[in-house]
Amino acid sequence: MSVLEALLGLQAVDTEIAQLEHRLAHLAEAETARVAEQRLAALSSDQRKVGDELSRLSAAVEANETAVAEIRRQTDRLNGQLRTVIAPREAEALQHEIRVLAERASALDDDSIVAIERSEVLDAEAGRLEVEARRVADEVSAARGALEEAAATVATTLSDARVRRDALAGRIDVSAVASYDKKRRDLAGVAVARIARTTCGGCHLDLSPSEVDAVKRLDVDVRECPNCTRWLVV
Repeated sequence: MSVLEALLGLQAVDTEIAQLEHRLAHLAEAETARVAEQRLAALSSDQRKVGDELSRLSAAVEANETAVAEIRRQTDRLNGQLRTVIAPREAEALQHEIRVLAERASALDDDSIVAIERSEVLDAEAGRLEVEARRVADEVSAARGALEEAAATVATTLSDARVRRDALAGRIDVSAVASYDKKRRDLAGVAVARIARTTCGGCHLDLSPSEVDAVKRLDVDVRECPNCTRWLVV
């Protein structure tokens, strides 16, 4: 077997390795897991927003209740004063203040009712989000498991291919492998190609009969395509 034929075999394994590396970096299972994780993150964000809004509404209702309790204390005090007042003008002023306090308390109660009704809607939404988040969390777990399994399978195949590559390279002259590696980097991963009739298997251009004869006259281990400079196995 010529050096170029040996390098052609090495190149086949290198191509396999490149394909496996690309596959490992672009597993369909990785995209499935990513999409599921994004959905779970979005649900978690929605849950936080709903939770924050519920906390705000709860605090508002509590603050309103405290304010209404204070208003009632003030109203009781003013009603007590009203019972002891004789002057009509003073009584009228007290009654006006009591009405203002009653209106304020009523407005606060209305705000609390609105907040409570909104909280009930949000409680239902929080429950729905919790159920959905648990379901998607299960999907994420399954997707990650599938990804790990797929990655492990490809990684094992890749490791075996690298072992085969090392074994093949070990049987070829070191300087030839180094030249091959450089040429492969420079020529889009194809350093060696077969010539099919008059066509270079690397650049896929036709060689003239005289060019084919010139290639064949070269030493078997240094034959190159005159168009793309790839080594040619004739």
